[in-house]
Amino acid sequence: MAEADSFLDSIVEAIHERHGFDVFAIDMSGFPLTMDVFLITSAENRIQGRAIADHVERSARATGSRLHHREGYEEGSWILLDFVDLVVHIFLPETRSYYNLEMLWSDAPSMKFEDEGTDGSRNAAE
Repeated sequence: MAEADSFLDSIVEAIHERHGFDVFAIDMSGFPLTMDVFLITSAENRIQGRAIADHVERSARATGSRLHHREGYEEGSWILLDFVDLVVHIFLPETRSYYNLEMLWSDAPSMKFEDEGTDGSRNAAE
């Protein structure tokens, strides 16, 4: 995850600016997949999830990154934003709990980000 720290940090900041919470990154670089990082967050409702997605897209464009693919925006319980090396998953809490990507990929290195209102530092997940 170290190589993409700047982009990752800007996306986490964008998520927090729209009050996304429980932000969690999973390092996927050790798996035969096309992306390096899954970034998972929760939103209180579909409207907030879409607001987070819109703001993440704008923030990514500001860094020179472009969205490759988006899914689930209209339905809104699980929005996926694919930036090729970084895939952002925005979940409603019940959908996140059901799919439980953190448990599915629990053998991958991960990092939990402090929620908004804290000092903004990162804590390594155990």
